Formats: sequence, C-alpha cells, structure tokens
Amino acid sequence: MFTGPDLLIVLEGDQPLVHAASCGCRRLGGFDAERVWLPAGPGFALGAGQWKGRQICRPTWQVKPRPFLTHSTFMNFPMRNRKALRRRNNYSHGLHQPASISDGEAIRFRLAWADAVSRLSPLMLNRHGEGLLSVFSRVKIDDADLPDIDAADIKPSDRPALIKELASACRNRSGRVRKSELDRIIGWLGELLGLDSLDQAIVSLFARVNLFEEWQELLDVLPGNRGSHLTPAAIAPIVGATSNAVDCRLHISAPICRGGLVERDSDGEYSAANYLLRIARSGARSKAQLVRTLMPRSSRSSLRWTDFDHLGIPREIAEKLVSSGEPVSILLHGPPGTGKTEFARLLASRVGAQALFAGEADESGREPHRRERLAHLMTLRAITRGDQKHLIVMDEADDVLLLDPEERGHRSKLWLNNLVEGAERPTIWIINEPRRLEESLVRRMDLAIEFPKPSQAVREGIVRRHIRKERLKLTDDTVARLASLPAAPAILASAIRGARRAGGADCEVLAIGNELVSAVSGQRPSAFRTSSVYDPALSVADADLAQLGSRLRQAGSPAWSLLLSGPSGTGKSAYARHLANLLGMEAIEKRGSDLLNPFVGGTEQLMAEAFHEAARSGAMLLIDEADDFLAKRAEAVRGWERSMVNEMLRQMEGLRFPFVATTNHAEMLDPAAQRRFTIRVTFQTLDPRRAHALFERYFSVMCPPQQASLIDLTPGDFAVVAARARLLAVREPTVLAKWLREEAEARGATGRPIGF
Repeated sequence: MFTGPDLLIVLEGDQPLVHAASCGCRRLGGFDAERVWLPAGPGFALGAGQWKGRQICRPTWQVKPRPFLTHSTFMNFPMRNRKALRRRNNYSHGLHQPASISDGEAIRFRLAWADAVSRLSPLMLNRHGEGLLSVFSRVKIDDADLPDIDAADIKPSDRPALIKELASACRNRSGRVRKSELDRIIGWLGELLGLDSLDQAIVSLFARVNLFEEWQELLDVLPGNRGSHLTPAAIAPIVGATSNAVDCRLHISAPICRGGLVERDSDGEYSAANYLLRIARSGARSKAQLVRTLMPRSSRSSLRWTDFDHLGIPREIAEKLVSSGEPVSILLHGPPGTGKTEFARLLASRVGAQALFAGEADESGREPHRRERLAHLMTLRAITRGDQKHLIVMDEADDVLLLDPEERGHRSKLWLNNLVEGAERPTIWIINEPRRLEESLVRRMDLAIEFPKPSQAVREGIVRRHIRKERLKLTDDTVARLASLPAAPAILASAIRGARRAGGADCEVLAIGNELVSAVSGQRPSAFRTSSVYDPALSVADADLAQLGSRLRQAGSPAWSLLLSGPSGTGKSAYARHLANLLGMEAIEKRGSDLLNPFVGGTEQLMAEAFHEAARSGAMLLIDEADDFLAKRAEAVRGWERSMVNEMLRQMEGLRFPFVATTNHAEMLDPAAQRRFTIRVTFQTLDPRRAHALFERYFSVMCPPQQASLIDLTPGDFAVVAARARLLAVREPTVLAKWLREEAEARGATGRPIGF
C-alpha cells in the first residue's frame, strides 16, 4: 500500500487510464478514514502489482490528472487521522466496536511495540520489518522525535536498523507514560482478584486487542500469531515473558481463566471474555466505583418470614447455616414463581447480610452468557473473601449446572463439582428442576429445600399484602377466588399489579389471574367453589359421615386413605372437600386430564408427582374417577394398564398424608386396590326426607305433595335443576319436580320407592 501524497498510475500498455492520491487507501475504489468513495471504474487499485491484468506502478514522472479527479480534489478530503486510522473490527465480528485511542494509549502502544521488536532476531526483523514499520506508523503522536514512517519508502536492508532506532527512541521516552483509564481499571481488578503484575499485563493486552485495533495489527505482524485469537507465543514478546510463563498464567486453574476474564478454545487459542470487556468499558473512576459495578445492590424482599412457614424445619436450618459464616452451598428448587428468589433475599436480610446476585445482566442489560455468569460468580467470591456481610446467589442456575459436556467450555464434571465445593462464602443455587442435576453435584450441597406452591391460607395472605401495596379495594370474595387459583405467588402478584394498571376492578384482577394461570398450566382453572353449601346430614351413605369426619380430625396420624363410591352426583367429591376444610387442609384435586400421559411411563411419573406434591404441601390428595387408574389388572390388555395400577398401589403404601379417591364403579376396581384403602364408604341416592329438605333449601318453595316424584335423586340432580331454574326464572314446584324426575331418569335411576 502506498501512503503520502504520491500518485498511483494504472497503465494499459503505455497509456495511463486513471490515477488517484493513495492517501492511505485500504479498499478498492475508496480511501481514508472517512471512507469517501471515488467514482467506480476500471483501474482503481490498492497498491503496486497486478490487478485485473493491468500494471500498477509508482511513477517517477508527473502525470496531469484528469479533469474530474484533480490533485486539489483529493487534498480537500480529510487526510488520515493523526490518532489512528480506524476500520471495522473483524476480530470481534462487529460485536465490540473499537474505541478511539488516546495519546496515553498511543504512547503505551509504541512502548509495547518497542519492547516486542527488541526481542526479535535480525532475521525476524528482516522478515517482518515492513509490517512492523507499517503498524508503527498507524499510531500518530504529536512528537517530533518519533516521526511518521512510510514503510514502502524504506529499503528492506535498512528496515532492521531503523526499527532498532525507533525502538530505542520509544524506550527513551517511556518516562512520559502515565497510567491510562484502562490501566487503572485493570489494576483495581487485579487487586480484587489477586492478580500479579504479569497477570495484569496479560489481561490488559487481551482488553486492548479488542478495544484498540492497532494492538491486533501488531499481533498480526509478530511471529507466533495464528489468527485473530491469541496464543502464548504471540503474547510473550509483548508482555515481556517467556511463552511457557504465559502458558502457565493462562491455565484453566490459574486466576485469569478461573476468574472468567479469558476464554480458551479447542485449538489452544485464547480470546478476551465479554465479561472482561464489560469491566474495561465500565468507566470506573475509583476502585470503590468498580466494586459497586461488580456488586449491584439487590432489592428487598416483598414477602415475610412467615410466608414460608410451609417449608418447615429446612427453613430454620438454612438460617443457621448462613448465619454460621461457613462456605456452605444451599440448593433451592421448585416450580417457577414459588418464592425461591424472594426467600434468598429474605434469608440474607434475616442474618444481616446483603444478597449478591451473580450474572443477572450484561453491559447492555441483556441476559448474559453462561461464561459471563460464571465469571461474575468467581469475581464475587474473590471480592467477598473473608466478608461476613454478603450472601452470593446464583439465580436460574440451570444453565450453569445443567449443560451438556460439549457446552461446558472444556470444563469437566470434576470442575463443576469443585465449583460447588469451592465456595468461600455462603452460596445459594436456585433451579427449577433438580432431577436433571448430576447426583455428584447434589451430594455436595449442604442443604436442599423444595419450594412447593404454598397453601391456600398462605396465598390469601400474600394476595392481601399485595392488594394493600397496590392500594386496591377488592372484596373478600375476590380475594378468596384469586387465592384459590392454582398459581404460584408471583403470578397472583402479577395479576394484582396488572389490575391496578387497568383500573383495579374485581373482575379485572380475576380475569388477569385466570388468563395467567391458563397460560402457565395450559388449561383453564376450575370454577371457584364456595365453602358454605355442603351438609353431611343431607347425604346418604353406609356410614355416619359427620361422625367419620370428627374421628378423622381427631386421628393422630394423617396417613390414611378413603374410598368413596356410589352413583354420580351423590356428593362424594363434595364430602372430600368438606373433610379437607374440617381438617384445615387444602385439597389438591387431580383428574384423568391431569394424570394421563400418552408416553410410556408418563402417567406413572405424573402420579408420583401428584402424591409428592400433596406430601410436600401437607395437603389432601383427591383423585376423582379413580377407576381410570385402578382397574382390574386381570382384565388389562396392554402393559401400561397394569403398570399404572402398580404405581398407584406403590404410592398408597407409603402415604404420609390423607388420600381420597372417588369412583362410580367400585366393582371395577382391582381387588388389591380396594384392600389398600383404610376406609371405604358407599354413597346412595337420597331418601324422601332428605330429598324434601334439599328441595326447600335449593328452591325456597314447598315440595309438591307427590313423594313418588322425589325418589332416587342425588344432590347433584338438585344442583343441575337449580342452575336451570335460575337461568329460566322458573319457580313452579311441579315444574321443578318434573325436571328432577327427568334428571334421575337420564342418570339411569329405576324410580323404585326407597324404604319399607
């Protein structure tokens, strides 16, 4: 490439076609840092040689320019920038745009250039002389003692001597070098991470190669470079160390790589991590400001310690472990939105510490890469070493602990094990699904706490607190309906917040809550049921339902099972919910749509999860239409029909909580299943006395005198007819009695009078 005001001549035969001032031209058809494009045409070239069969030569005689390309035209264009000639940073693929180099950085660059060339042999200087001089001239300094050099003007035999003279002149002026902003930031970072002077020099080089294009060009012309990434051989002459010494400092267990500042690829080449560039661009003016950048403050928890009473003893153990100050690791796992992150914040404040969340966002506010999150984790560990006032939290740690071996950045399972064990401060790991973790990782946790969905009472308390926070006025019925949604507390809080923005009406908060639950679960939530209707005295069974409920409430152990069988609509499910209210428990209801899965083993897994959820929540599990899962194995045709029954029987053997199953066809159940139930109750249709009582309760009118019309009815029949009567505004007793008789006949009732 020709530089300076000389002219390039493109010849075809003996006739000049076109000429242009080179002016640092770097691309065909254009020149200078401003990228001003010349008119397109044949003959525009980059330098001496051959181009499309045309000879390009440096003239020794003047050629009169063509009218549309005069010399004065070129002189009016901006010349090469005196600081640095910029171009696209291909090394970072446009992700990290190069910064303008300051005078301090320019002096440091030339000093590094001098140190690098002074270690080269005469043979290397002769071989790479033109490139070294060209790179030297790329950085301009207002200094008469260090003139600009045009490498093309220097004879090859004169280059080594000139390079030595320039290097000596640069070293003589090294007293003028002052620490730049980047030097200060890397120095503070080195103090925090325990990096010595050589480590800091290596880290500074990686940062400068990405931030300032001239440094990459210097590496390109030095021996030992193998491309855009750095190797120890290329780094060594610039930092003034041997290649072996640099290689040791870049080992995966060394502070530089362990801190996530540098990344290594499979070819043994290194590149600066995004995390390092984030720190280099932080613009910190002091060490304290850099620490604040690396340790962002966490918001306070919106929940209370009592909101996690359902965690039981593990909650208290976690507090003791964290308050001990020992380097413990605690695993918090459970469905999204169950309060794991809020518990981590609350736990930190409970012991008088501040929660530090590792790798929540990158410098652009976007989700950081796994390596950035790990780098931030290592930095926090180094900063908080010996500090009793901070608790490190790795939220959403799934991407850190659950990646495939190919994606672990050449870190083995042993490295992940050491990552968990190597905590120097209490560390909390938060994930959603622990079963995907390696068993070796779980064994190294000091405590694991599962976060189930809280009980109805806890959810109602959280709902009321958020209502007060958003300054809404909602009715008690709306609060009960919202808390009854099968949703995590975070979803309920979102519904309240959204309702406040939409106007704050009761219907709006319920609509938002239902839609969020539907989006999360994939199905519409069940209709809300009021808890004021059921009366066991109005149901007919082969046992005293009221007395049974009283005795179960007084039972010393909750590990019992109850089978409720009988015709549809006789109140089996309603009685199960009544029992849950009587025992002060929440009823977790599961149906076929919740448990049946089309994949092999899927139904069995969902069954196990349902039993586990009830046990962890201290709730009653109610499986409606249990004959779908407990059919006779002797009549099974496929293997999964038998394995489904076997799984249900295994779960029933290890009960730790109340389990209620309902069925319309007890005779279809597997004999072994019937024997597994602690208590079996058979429901029957209503007798005339109870039928008359329900008639007056539902319709507020006297029952018609014909008793025969109220035979073989069920409470479900009355509920259906009552809904129809409200819809059509019908109150005539005879019409209502007729509808009841039709419901019984549609259900298959015989119509035979009940009693003697």
